[in-house]
Amino acid sequence: MTPEEREIIREFLNALSLEEEQVGRDLATDHLGIAFRTAVNELDWYVWNYAKQEEPTEEQEEQYYLISLGVARLIRLMLEIHDSFRFPALTLRRQSGPFRRVLTVVSQLGFIQHGRRVVDMAFAGICQATRSTTGRFEFILPAGIVNHGAIEEDVNNHFARETARVRHEFMQQPEGRNLQTVVDELHHETVFIFREHFMGYGADPLLDQYYFQIAWSDLKNAKGFDSFNELREFGGIIYLKYTLAAAIVISLCLKHEAFCRAMVKKHPEIRMEDILTISADRAGFIESIREGLDHFGRDFLHYTPTTAAQAEQIFETITITRRNASLLDGSFPALPCIIEFAQGGIVKCLAGRYRQMEFLLNALRRAYPRECDAYQQLREASFQSGVEGLLGSSFPDLEMRRNIKLRKKGRELTDVDLMIIDRQQGHLLLIQLKFQDSAGGDFRVEASRMGRFRDESVRWLDTVAGWLDSTDEQTLRSTFRIPRGVRINRVRKLVLGRHHAWSLRSVRLDDDTVFASWNQLINAVMLMKQQQGDFRTLNGLHTLLRTYIVDTPDRYHRDEGTVEYILDCLKFAVVQADPAEFSAPAAAGGDET
Repeated sequence: MTPEEREIIREFLNALSLEEEQVGRDLATDHLGIAFRTAVNELDWYVWNYAKQEEPTEEQEEQYYLISLGVARLIRLMLEIHDSFRFPALTLRRQSGPFRRVLTVVSQLGFIQHGRRVVDMAFAGICQATRSTTGRFEFILPAGIVNHGAIEEDVNNHFARETARVRHEFMQQPEGRNLQTVVDELHHETVFIFREHFMGYGADPLLDQYYFQIAWSDLKNAKGFDSFNELREFGGIIYLKYTLAAAIVISLCLKHEAFCRAMVKKHPEIRMEDILTISADRAGFIESIREGLDHFGRDFLHYTPTTAAQAEQIFETITITRRNASLLDGSFPALPCIIEFAQGGIVKCLAGRYRQMEFLLNALRRAYPRECDAYQQLREASFQSGVEGLLGSSFPDLEMRRNIKLRKKGRELTDVDLMIIDRQQGHLLLIQLKFQDSAGGDFRVEASRMGRFRDESVRWLDTVAGWLDSTDEQTLRSTFRIPRGVRINRVRKLVLGRHHAWSLRSVRLDDDTVFASWNQLINAVMLMKQQQGDFRTLNGLHTLLRTYIVDTPDRYHRDEGTVEYILDCLKFAVVQADPAEFSAPAAAGGDET
């Protein structure tokens, strides 16, 4: 990035801050928290309608993105400006005047946050910052932006659809249909009108269990769930309890949504937009979390009863409060299910369930950085066990070795995290494991992490290739402890990332090298089982990964054209370059090598 670009970006960020300061002055006069509460209502209402779309339009996607950014930023500012609000809770109907005013503020903040994200794109090398003769800030996207992560996303979406399909098929079976009938009847019987325009419903243990099981299943499939072993302690509380608590609040959101559907069906005069978002007493909610943990936790081997003090600590970790509001400081922050509104009250944000796991991990890293750093060093062994289990159960006659040191003239060059021998075919597979954290939509963090992933992987590949070229067969056999009688026909290399490996698409790799994410490896093994039956080899796995991941043609993000954003005293635009002027495509998430 040139000094001129850096100066333009500095001026742009200052202009954004001035715009936000004006919004902050307006919010400072709201001592009741009406804008806060209305904004959460609007987010839930929009997400409710958005989730019903089979294929959202580009306009709907843009609106969803901007309202999510704007609401999160409004909450952050309100928590910073106001120590508390006059009342612990507010229950509001959706009225034209207030919600339109708040949506205007949310849109302003959404534009401001988007501007900050565009700056992150510039620092990530995705776009260039300029300024027109009229003073408009412009960020120029290349004519084509390679979407290196598209194939990984395809596989992740495939697994999500499969999970939904399996769940749907179960509910179509007699047992599932009977369960759904009982659940629907309980919804209808226990929901009731509260204070003329709102909703109440009774508790039922079957419904609690039903929605917890769905929430736990969804959470386990969420990115980052397996970041830590369930027995690792954060502040003296095991990780299992934090994840169980996250599942409980997600289950509360799922159950509330279901009761909302039942309510408007039973009482059509009640408006959905008036009942989606609800408030609750803080102390009572914390006690319900403790009771829920003890109830659902008894089904888990390592669970122990939760004290009131632990429940308070867990609440502080799974909830956004004034004490951890800095978690919303990023350009694309995760909003959780529970938001502390005032000292004695909370707001349940249904939209937060989609990023509750991401928020939990961010909160743990903020509150317990030392523990997180220490535990991250231990994840490789778990990853090794997972790979061994997958390949050992899917391919015949394999032997595996962990943590093999490669040395030259007594000097350690690098290590091989996992070495696999196909005894029948005489193939060696050398694996480098990368258990990186997800960037959560932060362009700068993603560019940094994936750039580091690429550079470290290339160094490893080069070192291993050099060692193989200069090593005789006897040394190779002794280093990898290859059994007598097993011939060595070929040595191949795999770089395996827990969540992502796409940055290696920008690297020219030799024919014996492949890369994949963990989900891609699982998917490849499943494909081999479907297509090849019992005859499966590491050579076939290599061919599959090479064909469908490494050698597959580049795909591109859709063209954005030119979009202008207008604030009170600031204009900026994101401009797609003319193909004739910018012929070199950019890589989303960082520069190519």
